[in-house]
Amino acid sequence: MNMPNGMMGSLYRGSEWIMRIAYVNFLWLAFTLFGLIVLGVIPATVATLAVIRKWFMGETDIPILKTFLTVYKDGFIKVNILGLLLGIAIFIVYVDFLFLNTLDGMFRIVMNIALITIVFLLFIIIVYIFPVYVHYRLKLLDYIKHALIIGILNPLPTLLMIIGLLVLYQVFVYVPGLILFFGVSLICITLMGPAYISFRKVEIKKWGVEVNKAEESH
Repeated sequence: MNMPNGMMGSLYRGSEWIMRIAYVNFLWLAFTLFGLIVLGVIPATVATLAVIRKWFMGETDIPILKTFLTVYKDGFIKVNILGLLLGIAIFIVYVDFLFLNTLDGMFRIVMNIALITIVFLLFIIIVYIFPVYVHYRLKLLDYIKHALIIGILNPLPTLLMIIGLLVLYQVFVYVPGLILFFGVSLICITLMGPAYISFRKVEIKKWGVEVNKAEESH
């Protein structure tokens, strides 16, 4: 029985996208190692997000390696500084949690609520900051502010990120072999998709039309 041309076309396009996603994941692995892991992981992640952002913008035929390399090199220092700032914030929150475990009474309860709120806000910053970086051209600390504001003002896309990450976690637990070939790419797609929706909503609300005035390609 011959398969309809439409189905063959869909299979071809599906396999092509699978190869693209795997290729970007390979680039992430290669350039993370190239940066000695510690210095390479964040620039490689940002470069992956930049490629995926182009896909969401409809630019599916971009030169993947060239786009990846450009963002990786241009933002190497800047995104590592952002990563360092986030790392310091995470460490401070961790130390605060350890300190709270030594307290008792109502003060501990109040401080726990405050710290949980801070953790939630920090989570929003973490999941939005690098999508914001590849979408806008801002001053260094403004990326943190924009990530927080956009995440808070767009609760549904933020919720989609959380659900998507939880679903991916379950998939990776049951099929850990996927992590090597698709892990980071799928995580970046899960983050960039809702983030791009948030960016478009902000831009439409600001200018009243669907344009790219706020976008600055890296």
